[in-house]
Amino acid sequence: MKKRLLLLLLFSALLLIVACGDSEDEPTSNEGGEQAEETTIRVAWWGDQERHDMTLEVIELFEELNPGIKVQPEYTGWDGYWERLNTQAAGLNLPDVIAMDVAYLNEYNNNGLVVDLAPLIDEGLIDLSDVDDVYQEMNHDGDRVLAISSGANAVSLVYNEELLAEHGFDLEPGFTYDDLYKMNLEIKEAIEAEGGENFGFDFSNSEYELFQNFARQHDMSFYNAEGNSLGFDEDVLVAYFEWIQKMVEDGAAPSHDIMMSYIEGANSMVQEGTSAAKIGASNQIIGDQQGTEHELGLAILPSLDDVDVHTNFIRPSMSFLITEHSDNQEIGAKFIDFMTNNLEANEILQAERGVPISSVVREHLSDKVSEPVEKTFDFLELVTEYTKEADPLSPPGETEVRGAFSRILEMLKYSQITPEEAASQFMDEAENILN
Repeated sequence: MKKRLLLLLLFSALLLIVACGDSEDEPTSNEGGEQAEETTIRVAWWGDQERHDMTLEVIELFEELNPGIKVQPEYTGWDGYWERLNTQAAGLNLPDVIAMDVAYLNEYNNNGLVVDLAPLIDEGLIDLSDVDDVYQEMNHDGDRVLAISSGANAVSLVYNEELLAEHGFDLEPGFTYDDLYKMNLEIKEAIEAEGGENFGFDFSNSEYELFQNFARQHDMSFYNAEGNSLGFDEDVLVAYFEWIQKMVEDGAAPSHDIMMSYIEGANSMVQEGTSAAKIGASNQIIGDQQGTEHELGLAILPSLDDVDVHTNFIRPSMSFLITEHSDNQEIGAKFIDFMTNNLEANEILQAERGVPISSVVREHLSDKVSEPVEKTFDFLELVTEYTKEADPLSPPGETEVRGAFSRILEMLKYSQITPEEAASQFMDEAENILN
């Protein structure tokens, strides 16, 4: 009996030793294997439902190819996006990776919220070996890399190819501001003479962007390099305002209220055929073409007078950056690299955020995208032939300056103020904002 008891105790002790050995060799729910704790990064962007759906599909692919990493998406429309980020910034709780517009980039940088990506690029975590500088230069602050463009575009003219051909016009590089005036006025008068309707050139509430080009054509910039003052002379703005007022008063462009009624109604004169051309980001042709039977094209911005001076530049339609609140900067870099270079991911995205900055991705997608998207690819290749180094980043306060520009421009278009008065008033208000 004692012998059997002793054997039973020895057997129990052996089981305990084996069990302990197993517990040391096999992972628990917190160690290794499939049950290991996952690393989660938060990624935020703005956009419509189509962009959300595409991006969520890409995130699924990223997670599938990177076990142990989860991406928590945070997305909304444009209107609520910046307010949400401001709240998160105040609470020191910004997502790891956020989509950024170039108009706000310098403000976030000056507030110490942006990680310098240059070391992560040097380490190879973000591969830009297939990216030309022209696609990235606006995201630099000296040697610091503030963000990676998630798609590029350029300010352009979106035009009705059939309407221009029918009336004997083209927008080959070299046409001037005066040519744009004559073309729109002649097309409008010819259509109205036949009982049709045409509003002339659609500024699309983008007169601010067009003036940036106008100032650059005078070897000036909208803001100075320090961001604490305007970078152009008053007489340059007067000349631009004179052209704007002439366009509207003579009927080569619609009145301000007509233009705004289309914008507020999410409609387009070019789409419905009541305008021959409009200002717009080059990737806007994708949405415009989907909503019309007219064949649309892209043209670079007008040249200055009779001198073939072009100062177009390629800009990020949006970018991704890593915030200083992130504890997972290397994983954030891995995600940005994936969005930039992964071919399967970019097949899903279909250049919806703009022309991919990687030449390898562009070549891969060239026969896999729709015709309007392909036109944006070709257009940016054209822009590189007429480009000039991009201006410095917009300073904090740019949003207020733009607001003042739009308000004074509205008075000008209603002839409530002269071009000289408008220019003087704007420059005074802008300088007060910047200082």
